[in-house]
Amino acid sequence: MKIKNLMKRYHTTINLVRDIILGVIAFVAAYWVDRGSFVRHPGLSIMWIYFSICIIITISSMALLKGYRVEWRYAGVTEVVNVIIAFAASGAIAIIMKLSYFRQIFLSTIVLFYFFYFCFAMFWKLSTRLTMALRKRFRVVGSNNENIIIYGSGYTGAALVKRLLDKPEEGYDPVAIIDDDPSKHRKFVSDVPIIGGRDCIGYAIRKYKATTIAIAITKITKEQLLSIYSYIKKFNVKIKITSNMSGADAVLNSDVISLKNLRIEDLLHRKEHKIDRELLDSFIKNKVILVTGGAGSIGSEICRQVLQYHCKHLIIFDHHEYGMFKMNEELKKSCASDLYSLEMGSVRDREKVRAVIEKYKPDVVFHAAAYKHVPMMEISADEAVKNNVIGTENVIEQCDMSGVKKFILISTDKAINPANVMGATKRIAELVLQCKSKTSSTQLAAVRFGNVLGSSGSVIPTFMEQINNRQNVTVTHPEMKRYFMTIPEAVRLVLQAGALAEGGEVYVLDMGEPVYIKDLAFDLIRASGLIPEKDIKIEYTGLRPGEKLFEELQYSDEDVDKTKHSGIFVCKLGNVDCKEFNMQLQILKEAAQSNDKKKVEDIIFEIVPSEYRENSKGVA
Repeated sequence: MKIKNLMKRYHTTINLVRDIILGVIAFVAAYWVDRGSFVRHPGLSIMWIYFSICIIITISSMALLKGYRVEWRYAGVTEVVNVIIAFAASGAIAIIMKLSYFRQIFLSTIVLFYFFYFCFAMFWKLSTRLTMALRKRFRVVGSNNENIIIYGSGYTGAALVKRLLDKPEEGYDPVAIIDDDPSKHRKFVSDVPIIGGRDCIGYAIRKYKATTIAIAITKITKEQLLSIYSYIKKFNVKIKITSNMSGADAVLNSDVISLKNLRIEDLLHRKEHKIDRELLDSFIKNKVILVTGGAGSIGSEICRQVLQYHCKHLIIFDHHEYGMFKMNEELKKSCASDLYSLEMGSVRDREKVRAVIEKYKPDVVFHAAAYKHVPMMEISADEAVKNNVIGTENVIEQCDMSGVKKFILISTDKAINPANVMGATKRIAELVLQCKSKTSSTQLAAVRFGNVLGSSGSVIPTFMEQINNRQNVTVTHPEMKRYFMTIPEAVRLVLQAGALAEGGEVYVLDMGEPVYIKDLAFDLIRASGLIPEKDIKIEYTGLRPGEKLFEELQYSDEDVDKTKHSGIFVCKLGNVDCKEFNMQLQILKEAAQSNDKKKVEDIIFEIVPSEYRENSKGVA
């Protein structure tokens, strides 16, 4: 920072010295033209004093109008007007001085001085910009750089064109502009033509041999972005988007704008649901909240949001040491240390769960602790039961004994007709909750949702790693599709579902339309500025054990009802014979404690029969 400040002072000093020298030259030129030669004049000493004062006043006026803080290569009309005002003010003062104290100074010399001084100063200030303008006019398009089409000719598009022309080292030559406003067609931005609307994209790509299109619209909605992206992607070119700009005033300095890759969140074909703040306040504000699995993808976001919605105290409970360390480092920067507590431990440890809940007496418990990675649970059925089933039971029972008001289980769409051990154990956890809710004083509820973007071990980080390493992106099956939602939106809906819970419900979140995984892979490749099947290929590997082509959010015999929140539905659950279930559960727990994986797996799918299981087990 000190070096940066020193550099600024250095450049300001250089500019001041330059303007002083230009003022001296302007005086010499004015005197020469007015007097016919530079022969010594009896009043020359007085004139030097007078015009030295004029130079100081002019420089001071420009400094007051921030003339020495302008990046002149990006200057516009406003900056030029400020210089004119500075010279006009200085000239007015100069006239007053002449009339008051320096009557021997010729008015013609004063006028010539300011004329020359202004011309010299403006020429010098704008010389860099004039040089760049000449370079733009006579540039050689497409020599080594990629030809890029700019979508949008407003503030952002114009700023991007300027930046790319000013900085050819960034590797792009802007060759054409697309704009959907017909009134702008056949006009130019920095000598780059606006050739038409989106129907001209194909023509522009062919004519200018463009390989990249940059979406550069100042205020763009998600719907507009999706519409433009969906149209562009069929041309199989690289797609970029501009960084956000704070406003039109930023355009003069084109260093504030740059090209970046699209985010996959921008390309989800769904609208995010709004929050009901009144509902959240009644549920979270001034409440003590415990989050199990609080260092995980979902759990950590629950922690962030309950703090955002002003919980009284947050307890983060997790056995993952590094995850807890990262959470602590993050929260230390954003909130007071007395607002949260960290408790290391596992939900499998009944005594630890009891001790933590008894110590803090939470009003609400969010149970996000679970083993979730399907392939790992296929080879660890006993551990899946210990964590996902016994751990859930431990927390529910302690909530009941300690008088916790609400318990919210984070469930998954993989619990419906489960084809894998992980999903089946989550379904059994739902059944534990359903049976316990009949006798518990704690209001117990579960929330089901599909995949979230960016959670650890999920498909998107895997795809991104492959893309970054320029490897083939591996998709198991071309017909596989999943529901997707961003983690923050999923958690907002979980919190609001928790507020609606009265006991025994299973809530389902509105996940929008399911997405084909292959389409997601294509979008991720494009979002990384690459072309699918050209820069990165898709490789189909076949379904893995425990995978289904599609995962439902409810059983076929479960009806769903609307709730007061448009993004949340409540399932009408089928009847469960809790006596028989508890007997099966006891046998399952004993098998898990004996670490008999085969027996555990058999019992799991006796409790939760699935037509998909046998089909999926044989798939390599």
